[in-house]
Amino acid sequence: MKNALESIHALEAKLDRAESGWTEADPGNLRHQLNEELEHIAAIERQLKQLEANATSASATPETAISESQPTEKAGVALATSASAPAALATSAAAAPSAQPAAQTEQPAVGYENGFFVRSSERDFSLYLNGLFQIRYTGFKPHAGNARFVAGTEWVNNFDAYLGRIAASGTLFDPSIKYFFQFQGITATDSNGVSMLDAFVSKTFSNALVLQAGRFWTPYTYQYYDSPGNYLFADLSTAEYSFSLPRAIGLEASGQVGRFSYAGMVGNSVRALDAGGQDNFNSKVAYIGHVQYDILSPYGYVETDPSRDGVKTPELSLWASAAFNPIASPSGFENVAAGDRTTNATSTAGFRYGFLSLQTTGYFRRTTPFGKTVSNDSWGYAQQAGYYLVPGRFEIAERISGVNWGGLQFPLTGSSANSWFAGPSFPYHRVDEDSVGLNYYLHGHHAKLQLSYSYLHGNTFSNAKFGASRLWAQTQLMF
Repeated sequence: MKNALESIHALEAKLDRAESGWTEADPGNLRHQLNEELEHIAAIERQLKQLEANATSASATPETAISESQPTEKAGVALATSASAPAALATSAAAAPSAQPAAQTEQPAVGYENGFFVRSSERDFSLYLNGLFQIRYTGFKPHAGNARFVAGTEWVNNFDAYLGRIAASGTLFDPSIKYFFQFQGITATDSNGVSMLDAFVSKTFSNALVLQAGRFWTPYTYQYYDSPGNYLFADLSTAEYSFSLPRAIGLEASGQVGRFSYAGMVGNSVRALDAGGQDNFNSKVAYIGHVQYDILSPYGYVETDPSRDGVKTPELSLWASAAFNPIASPSGFENVAAGDRTTNATSTAGFRYGFLSLQTTGYFRRTTPFGKTVSNDSWGYAQQAGYYLVPGRFEIAERISGVNWGGLQFPLTGSSANSWFAGPSFPYHRVDEDSVGLNYYLHGHHAKLQLSYSYLHGNTFSNAKFGASRLWAQTQLMF
């Protein structure tokens, strides 16, 4: 810049002398050289203005990425940038004035991306709204021989607003600070109340470390970790109802490095789906550890993929978890009493390619009854597969599942007696589920119809046989 100014002053002096007749230099040529130097000065000033504007933009709105982990708002990347307007050309010999830089930033947005959203221009504040609605018909017929165990073996017709969920999630103050609230109404418990299902906050430090606190679904079984809107059948398998550790209040650390991901949780006693209560009343807490490895492409958190083109690249993932859970509330679903101590393990393999999805799961629990030192071992299994006869539209499905209790099973109560979510409403030793299903997708998982028939059968500890037939027809809307 200094050299350019000295050159301009020298040219101005030569031009003055030429125009006064003091030199033989051509005034026109000198004016041309002077204009070139002025243009050079203007270009330097434009570069300086651009550097100043970029520095101001970087300090005000750092580049950040948003990675949402909720059923709704799976990931996007947002960059906030500002650009500078080019400086005006010089109009005098002394200096070249330039226009002020005009910052251009993204405007606050409202729209729909797998959920309705409102977000600030930098995306440090955002709100996503999602919903899930399932209306279900259940036809249930216990076999006549069950009359020896429980009164009433007539056919049951029942309609439920099975799930009505509204979730709010997003970011606060910084894209790495996230929140999630979910409320649920359900009539399958012979009521129509609304409850707070989830409420948690999280902080993302990196892909390898995310900390989370609140009430949330645990990283124990694969099927329950999925959204119920993404199931192959209308509901969980019999074994999943019996062995899952659904939700609890606590702390969780999770992350992913390449093909490997992990999660660890400590929290209050994990209640079964038919058990009440939230708080702990002693010093015993639950521990859960989970690992997952994607051998091929990730299987993901959908049990079936209704895309029209199918899956082009084979997907294969392994899921494994272990847990210690002190029981605070009795459960007929999970065959535990208050004061029991349980050690649990589960693993799932998920494979998908083309129009075929295949999923297998094993379950194990060792229960030490309250006040006793002798434990008993229980186990379960589930296998399911789905195949699209019409890509993206019409799918057939099958599932087998079973539970084998190592100790006397507690009787079930309430509306579970008319559908056998986790087995019959009287004590039993073993139960098996054999199911077939038909699914019709109007708009993927967002709008679909599901129909299934299940034959449920087993035996008591005295080896007496029992059985029942169950029909589910369900319609779903999800946004």
